[in-house]
Amino acid sequence: MIRAYVEQMDVPRLFPPLGPGTAAILLVTLLVTSSAPGRLAAQAPAPPPAGQRPLDLQAAVAAARATGPLRRLIEARRQVGLGQVRESTQWANPTLEWRRENLGSPLQPDIFATLYLPFDVSGRRLALRQAASAGRERVSADAANDVREGELQVARAWLRAAVAEGALAVAAQQFEALRDIARIDAERLREGLVSEAVGLRTSLEADRARLALVSARNEAAVARAELARLVGLPEGSAPATAELTAPALPAAPDTALALVTAVERRPDVLARDAAVREAQRRLAAEQRGTFGEVQLQGGTKETGGFMTGQIGLAMPMPVFNRNDGARQRATGQLNEARVLRDDVRRAVRQGVLNALAHYREVQSAARDAATFAARGREVARIARLSYREGHVTLTELLDAERAAAEAMLQQLRWAADAWLTRLELERTLGARLDADSPLDLPVLAPTPSGE
Repeated sequence: MIRAYVEQMDVPRLFPPLGPGTAAILLVTLLVTSSAPGRLAAQAPAPPPAGQRPLDLQAAVAAARATGPLRRLIEARRQVGLGQVRESTQWANPTLEWRRENLGSPLQPDIFATLYLPFDVSGRRLALRQAASAGRERVSADAANDVREGELQVARAWLRAAVAEGALAVAAQQFEALRDIARIDAERLREGLVSEAVGLRTSLEADRARLALVSARNEAAVARAELARLVGLPEGSAPATAELTAPALPAAPDTALALVTAVERRPDVLARDAAVREAQRRLAAEQRGTFGEVQLQGGTKETGGFMTGQIGLAMPMPVFNRNDGARQRATGQLNEARVLRDDVRRAVRQGVLNALAHYREVQSAARDAATFAARGREVARIARLSYREGHVTLTELLDAERAAAEAMLQQLRWAADAWLTRLELERTLGARLDADSPLDLPVLAPTPSGE
């Protein structure tokens, strides 16, 4: 699309007929320019290495899912969370004691071998194990939510890189066009066919385009490096992105189905529900913790030359510590979990409404936005014909060329915005609109409660 725009630019036709001397100079200039392809090629983005295919959005997300640092970081955090849940519910170990008394006395020694076995009389450990089950659900749901956020972050990085590469191509081609116009106007200035102001203006525009090209090249390099880091490529790798095109925009679900789907499928909502259940079980455990761990004791005793048995029961008395602080802490954690759950549900419902409204607006503007580049090229074509016939000034021609480049850039940005709008809606719903989405989500379908 962008290449066609440059190919349509017939620079010599932009100007009125020239004298024989000027025409000869221009012919030599164009021949010299065409014999030095290395200079022009240096302004365009470097092609991908041989054998390396451009990285599209699907491939970028899939590669990040397999080798990216975000996925490994999320898995490590999930292991930490599961370990913390298990740590709080471990059973106390039994204690084995061997003791010998009456050392250094004429009495025969007393030898004890005793086993102390913790025994959950109050049921506190059972409540903690139930809390651990809900805690594992919470950790897994939080990890699933982090995975989806990580995939969306990779998608954003790919879109930034694709827009940056497209902008680099537009900047390179605009620089070539303005440089050719400035070169021709410089020759016309020597012939006295244009004023000095015109020659200075075209030279200034060419230099401005060159600076814009330098900035665009740096932005593209930074965006590619960030994408390579998120995808998990080695240092120094700069993957070329495939051409950015606008996504398909399937019909949006109705509001009722979208709200039901989001509340039932979003992992952050499921995580907060599990956190409430976990807090309830922990509060029950602390309420049963007024009495401490009861120990059942049993063993043998050798005394006075006779082997005897022993049995006992040890129980801490709740005189100074009735577990009031732990119960208060568990109550506060339960209240906090409920507030967070209700807040997440409200945020999800509001997010669904906002995402649906924006998605429908993007759908309504898709047809017009898809023609930005074509309309920009048409404006430039008409301006060039008018300039050749003397109906527009050089300033108007340059404005038209700049408008054409801006239209192509705007179409690139709109394509990226359309992708982000769709991906944000799918993340908000917790489901893909169709199977073409790169996110690892279930395909949207009516739920039993939404029928």
